[in-house]
Amino acid sequence: MKKAILILIILAGSICGYTQKTDNKPVTTSFWVAGVCGMCEQTIEAALDAKGVIKADFSLSNNLLTVTYKPKKISEQQLHVLLNEAGYDTEKSTCTDEQYARVHGCCKYRELEKH
Repeated sequence: MKKAILILIILAGSICGYTQKTDNKPVTTSFWVAGVCGMCEQTIEAALDAKGVIKADFSLSNNLLTVTYKPKKISEQQLHVLLNEAGYDTEKSTCTDEQYARVHGCCKYRELEKH
């Protein structure tokens, strides 16, 4: 009987340990971010230099940002917030006018026809 209980405890511990490891698997997602130049690309990628983000790559040709992150450390919503704080709109959120005002003059994507 003691052996059976010990085996059950070991199995339960193994299952819990396995579940915790799989929950922290990195996730890769892609979404649209406003940006018009190489400086935008650098700023967008730098904005995601945060705990839990493994890699951020912004493609200026199609305005697609690909991010690999650990969901236990940072959420996808938090990624959008970080980009808004840097002054960039995303497909899920829009930065405030105050945040947008911090963007460099050549990066004013909302005023593209003025370029």
